Amino acid sequence: MNGSPEELLLALSPGSTLLVLLRTLYSLRLDFGVLWPDGSEHAFVFRKDQLVALIGRGRSEALVRDLPDLAREGLIRLVEPEEAEAEGVQALLVERRGGRVLPLSEAVAPWEPQFPEWWEAPLPFAMNARGRMRINRTASLMFGSDLGRLSVAELPEKDEFIVELEGRETPCFLAFRRLESDIFIIEDCTGELLEAQDISWWAAVGRAWTASIEAEGRAWRREETAPPEGFPGRAWPCEWEGRVLGWLCVEEPGPQEAPDGGRQDGESQAERAPAPRKKPRARRSAPKREDEVLKAIGPQTMALLAAGQVPEEDPSREGRTAEEEAQVRRSGAKGRGRRP
Repeated sequence: MNGSPEELLLALSPGSTLLVLLRTLYSLRLDFGVLWPDGSEHAFVFRKDQLVALIGRGRSEALVRDLPDLAREGLIRLVEPEEAEAEGVQALLVERRGGRVLPLSEAVAPWEPQFPEWWEAPLPFAMNARGRMRINRTASLMFGSDLGRLSVAELPEKDEFIVELEGRETPCFLAFRRLESDIFIIEDCTGELLEAQDISWWAAVGRAWTASIEAEGRAWRREETAPPEGFPGRAWPCEWEGRVLGWLCVEEPGPQEAPDGGRQDGESQAERAPAPRKKPRARRSAPKREDEVLKAIGPQTMALLAAGQVPEEDPSREGRTAEEEAQVRRSGAKGRGRRP
């Protein structure tokens, strides 16, 4: 066996395996063991040969605190103290932290802890002994008498831990700090814990915000002081309880490239703009009727065209005014209208 008997006793606890417990019994040359289950008014007594049988059934990794459950399953039988024939039989008492060797009759007897002289000092103390939680008067006045009904089995085996008292109208968190083997001093840490939860919440909000900023393609950084003038973006002072912790600086995104190869928006839009429409041509009027054409040509020209002649310039027309020319045309028209 490795380790001295003292080291084996110090390393023993309800969280030890049955294999470790059996090795300790063999090392100390003891045949009986005693365990006080959490919250129980009676001790659980077992023999060494029962552990051998359990380990032979593949239960070597079961824990010492599981022995009462194994008994309810019929895998082990509870030993009555009267079955120890000889007086003064020694037994191994497994406590919450470590173990002790003492007479079997003393190990199974109802036990009242030995409180230290300073137990009733005006400070909240708690004692965890034999699976029960005991508190002093100050702790009862500060946190309520129901504190003594804490489930010892659910408390961690550490020198410091935090417990939440359930069933209260408002949240209540208590910190336990070990002073001696089984004695703790209690401190209300509700305010500090709620503040820590609040800080964690706002830290998560900040991470979510910066993640959304990065998703938009913008860069951000932390500055100890205000950003310089001309900073291309926006900046927010980050404060907590009136104390400035720095500045969150977010840069604006740069100009994005156009889909036609990186040209500026103005150029691409100008090049892609449709050409102006040409003014539609005026529709030509329908051809004039024959009688309208004849009226426009005039009878004199028609007579020349009918004979196949081309009108010649009249030398007598030179020097005439427009009024004289009109009179000549009228006189000619009258002469052509007379019949011979």
